[in-house]
Amino acid sequence: MSEQHQEALAHLLYGIKIDGGFVLLTGEVGTGKTTVARQLLEQLPEHTDVAVILNPRQSVIELLQSICDELQLPPVKSSSVKELVDRIQRELLRRYAEGHNTVLLIDEAQQLSVDLLEQIRLLTNLETSEHKLLNIVLLGQPELLELLAREELRQLSQRITARYHLGPLSMKELPLYIRHRLSVAGLNRPIFSEPVLKQLYHLSGGLPRLINLISDRALLGAYVQKQNEVSPATLKQAAKEVLGDQVPLPMPARTSKRMILTAALLAGLLAWGTGFLLSVIYNDGAGAWFERVTSAFNSPVQADTSQPVEVRKVDRPVVAQPQQQPAEQGGQESTLTPAAVAPPMAVAESDLALIEKRVLAAPESVPLNAAAPSEKPRIPSWQWQAQEDRDLAEVLAYRRLFKAWGIDYDPRQQPVVCDYAESQGLACLSLDGSTALLKKLDRPAVTELKQDGIGYQVLVLSLNEREAQIYSDGAEFIVRRSQLDAAWQGRFTLLWRPPPDYSTPLWPGASGDSVAWLELHLARAEGKVLTQPQRKHYDATMVERVRSFQRSKGLDIDGVAGPRTLILLNGTTEDDLPRLNGPRS
Repeated sequence: MSEQHQEALAHLLYGIKIDGGFVLLTGEVGTGKTTVARQLLEQLPEHTDVAVILNPRQSVIELLQSICDELQLPPVKSSSVKELVDRIQRELLRRYAEGHNTVLLIDEAQQLSVDLLEQIRLLTNLETSEHKLLNIVLLGQPELLELLAREELRQLSQRITARYHLGPLSMKELPLYIRHRLSVAGLNRPIFSEPVLKQLYHLSGGLPRLINLISDRALLGAYVQKQNEVSPATLKQAAKEVLGDQVPLPMPARTSKRMILTAALLAGLLAWGTGFLLSVIYNDGAGAWFERVTSAFNSPVQADTSQPVEVRKVDRPVVAQPQQQPAEQGGQESTLTPAAVAPPMAVAESDLALIEKRVLAAPESVPLNAAAPSEKPRIPSWQWQAQEDRDLAEVLAYRRLFKAWGIDYDPRQQPVVCDYAESQGLACLSLDGSTALLKKLDRPAVTELKQDGIGYQVLVLSLNEREAQIYSDGAEFIVRRSQLDAAWQGRFTLLWRPPPDYSTPLWPGASGDSVAWLELHLARAEGKVLTQPQRKHYDATMVERVRSFQRSKGLDIDGVAGPRTLILLNGTTEDDLPRLNGPRS
């Protein structure tokens, strides 16, 4: 859930804890009201019974009968409102005596009539001498607010103890939402570039339901076209299929720039004209200025047609901007699975030919200024030389990353990096963070650097406080730490070794071989030797041991063994790992 969805859930939970009354959640179609309602049902306090009405378009008798059905009362055909209300009250008293609270949740509440709302209000009068017997949650579209504002419903409106109105997602929240949805689906690489995300926000208005529909159709279109990313044209076609004639028409970029330039020019002319006018009035006096203006208007004006007017269109080079990724949120554990997919790595035939020629058929390239065999080669400094082919540079970077793990990676046979990593007992992890986070994780990582608007695909092989060693386009270079930090874009992908059968972070209550692996490595990190069979249940004792390890490594102390915790645990207990801060394998 987004920040506002979490805030809405907090309002609902607070309203339910208050004794009696109404809790109100409103929002436009597709803003996620049902998502919040589901989270509410999962997080209700213990001993809370829920009656859910999904179709409120009923008569008063039918509504009361539906409530009786939800409370699992024996069916009785009765047309008496009093009899039905009495049955509901007796059942609520019985549940209250057993220590249970009862919540009535009504979805699509904007369809309720005034009579139904008044009857529902009367249900909140059911109470003991100390407590109300029923909490009522109303979910509806903005029309519900207009309905409750009517004079005859002022008593009900005054009983609303908590209310929240859901709006669309903001542009800042959209990339995080998209990444979460893709992560749940098992994919953890950027598929929507920043310009495409902006276009998606314009087309969907930030409504989660439309975002889902358009994105799903766009992914299908990209799949059919055998593309690794969603293009603007594919997204626009997907929006047409979803929205039909209701697709908003974006202002073309060229038109937008022309309007901005025109407005700026007019503003400049206006300012110049105002200054000139004031100077004339000040120097010549108002009378002289008036005569000059009058004579100018009275004199004939002839157009100069002796020379044609030439208009030239100036073509400027366009510099491709690298994709921007949202910053890391709160430093919490990532939930990426071992099948998380890094950048596309779908290699074209032309690239394969270059790989064959430049890398696969020859040993690692020798630094340009290599010394004699008896001397240690000196690695050249990075000069920000433009890469001939960034996609090929990315392929080479991943191939060098696998070599650091002692694995010969042939992208011609396995074009998807993380699928191949999984087959080798490794996993991909893509994160947003600073170079300090990368140094803390202590693993080589592929990333994109940016200098003067140009992107470079590189592999960071080593990193200390003064400098870094990077691999770019088939050669290794040294770059100052300050230069690396200035060119750092925040997104990087590394390889790590997960526990056996690991698929998601290990939470308290988990069981299996991954938990046994965790206990073994915790014992090694603590300098202990296991003298009894490894436990396979993530119990309270293991939670405290994980929390203690997280505390010692400066991680978030949550007792959950996610990728960051496990990577640092590997670094403490295993020696055959490629590291940034020590000797590389």
